[in-house]
Amino acid sequence: MDQHEVDKMDVSLISGDDGFDRVAISLVGEGCTALSLTPAQARILATELISAVNRAEVKKSLQSSPNLWRRQAETRPRLATATELAH
Repeated sequence: MDQHEVDKMDVSLISGDDGFDRVAISLVGEGCTALSLTPAQARILATELISAVNRAEVKKSLQSSPNLWRRQAETRPRLATATELAH
């Protein structure tokens, strides 16, 4: 898969002569081009993009969270205490 840096992105709605609408996504940058999607395809792409962005934000948040690192350090003592209380 080729990867290219995108300098600019334009999204627009195009009404075709056939009476059907298309969502056009024009990418500006070296080696970039345009996409022409049906509204259903554009909705699927938008949903997938939102999901990927959410996963990336959660991953970044977990990597930088001081509470996560504090909790990871305390996992063994908490488990040992829970086990001792159970017996």
